[in-house]
Amino acid sequence: MSTPGRPYEFPDPDDRSANDPSIVVQPKQVLGLYNQTHNEGRQKVNDTVKSWFISEAKDLGWPDATFAGNSCILNNPVESRR
Repeated sequence: MSTPGRPYEFPDPDDRSANDPSIVVQPKQVLGLYNQTHNEGRQKVNDTVKSWFISEAKDLGWPDATFAGNSCILNNPVESRR
C-alpha cells in the first residue's frame, strides 16, 4: 500500500524579499495544486489550469502571476507592499 505524498502548498507572497521578489512554480507543483483542489488527475498544464492558477495566485495576494511555458512566475515586488 502506497502512502500519499505531502500536499502541495501555494507559495506565500509574504515570503518574498526585496532581493528575491519572485519564485518560479514548476509544472509539477502547478498540476499538483490544481488536482488537489479539484480532485482531478490532470496530466498537463492547459489553459484551464493556467487560468485557475493565476486567479488563485491573485486571491492569495500575488500582484503578478505570469506563465512562461508551463511554469508560473509569481512576483511580489516591494513597491506593491506599501
